[in-house]
Amino acid sequence: MDFLNKVGESLTSFGNGMSARTKNMMDQSNLNNQLRQHENTLKGLYEKIGRQYYEEKQGKGEGEYAEIFEQVAGVEAITDELRKKIEIAKSMVPCPKCGGLTESNSRFCKNCGNPMQPAGNTEDTAEQQSSGDMQS
Repeated sequence: MDFLNKVGESLTSFGNGMSARTKNMMDQSNLNNQLRQHENTLKGLYEKIGRQYYEEKQGKGEGEYAEIFEQVAGVEAITDELRKKIEIAKSMVPCPKCGGLTESNSRFCKNCGNPMQPAGNTEDTAEQQSSGDMQS
């Protein structure tokens, strides 16, 4: 019986140790989450300060800020251009023949000249091509 008591004590001790380690890991995880939340809050506050300062100076930095303001202006110009390109890309459709992108309101593919009309209008397209009506 003494042997079984020792085994029982060992298992209890092992279980208590595992429980303590699990609790410790959960505490660490909770602390890490809290830390991450506060770091994100700080990041947002710093961003708000910087944006407010930039707007107050109307994009015209002085001294040590001049270079940073120029970088901001350059990145803003790039992002504006990318937004425009995205809007253009949204209105593009692939050509059924070559796969090239063409404006959705175009009658013919700008890459291969293939008609961009819906499949149901193939007769009209053939008549237009034979009559020489190739307006886009």
